[in-house]
Amino acid sequence: MKNFGFYLPTKVFFGKKVLRQFPKEIPSLGKKALWVFGRSSIMRNGVYEQVKEVLKKAKIEYVEFGGVKANPLLSKVLEGIKVAKEEGVSFILATGGGSVIDTAKAIACGVFAEEKIWDFYERKAFPTEALPIVAIPTISGTGSELNNISVIVNDETKVKLSMSSPFIFPKLTFLDPTFTFSVPPDYTAYGAFDAFSHVFEVFVSREYKKDCLTEDLMVALMKNIMRWSKVAMYDPTNYEARANLMWASSLALCGLPKAGVGKYRFFIHALEHTLSGVYDLPHGLGLAVITYAWMKVHKKNKLLHKFFEKVLGIKVEDKISVEMGIEVFENWLRDLRLLYTLKDLKIPKEDLDYLVDKAYHILTIWEVAEEISKEDIRGIFHLAYYEEKNL
Repeated sequence: MKNFGFYLPTKVFFGKKVLRQFPKEIPSLGKKALWVFGRSSIMRNGVYEQVKEVLKKAKIEYVEFGGVKANPLLSKVLEGIKVAKEEGVSFILATGGGSVIDTAKAIACGVFAEEKIWDFYERKAFPTEALPIVAIPTISGTGSELNNISVIVNDETKVKLSMSSPFIFPKLTFLDPTFTFSVPPDYTAYGAFDAFSHVFEVFVSREYKKDCLTEDLMVALMKNIMRWSKVAMYDPTNYEARANLMWASSLALCGLPKAGVGKYRFFIHALEHTLSGVYDLPHGLGLAVITYAWMKVHKKNKLLHKFFEKVLGIKVEDKISVEMGIEVFENWLRDLRLLYTLKDLKIPKEDLDYLVDKAYHILTIWEVAEEISKEDIRGIFHLAYYEEKNL
């Protein structure tokens, strides 16, 4: 294995009714919170009232900041920064999906450097401090509750970028799988594929290709997500399915599944960010479309063959067995109702070259553009658009 550094300062509480721990843990972070959440889902599923109750027990003042949407916007971040500064909050409480937690992270940094907030995402500057963050996820997917990453869309330029900083690890994360019972089947699938993709991209692009403990962990996580995602979709209140899926998605991007594997690349994510940034497409759905096309283009990738063997149980010996591996993966996409093309999703054909340029711009900011050509990107987008499937 390669040398690596690992840092995970988040304290996690996992299981049913873990919010009971909230009043004991929260007071150390301050007396007033900016409570960031999405739209109406936490009102409908009862999470809003539960959080409100524990805030009262902890004697924490709070200012509500709702309305965060999927593919969170820079304009909403700027609005939240203004409220946080005006109200003099001492920490940020995020209740919702990855978009809510990502927005909370951006606000936490922006309180100290509002004018530089987008520079952090373009990697022209880096945060030097942030308010403490507390996460209460209500969907399994991004893993933002256990990492130092935030993804935001600039609603003026339609560019979707990520920021990473040790200052934006949540201090506390409360993972209650019952909070995900009300997530509908489509968003359960989107979240599951997002979590799967975080591991898959590392697995197939890593520098260290030998068998190792980290590879075993990646295999276990991908198998877990593929197994329990189907159960959760069709049996949404199955606690074991929701619990396994929630913990797997949290671990998928916490740093452990990349420890010791050397360099890796998130090319699929870069291509997908163009879709969800421009068209507001669900991130997990876009990842599924691009990943399936990527597999078709990279059939000779030896680590993809290893994925087929170790995760799907398909021993790769010839071209036929490679096609079998792709077919088994395709069947999982069918089970999750994620087998689509860009054409099916009404992405205009004439936009493909524009998407290529957008993706290349993201890869340039990530300083890896020299490792993939525009023609390679174009090939994946075109296959993602034209691949015909009977849905």
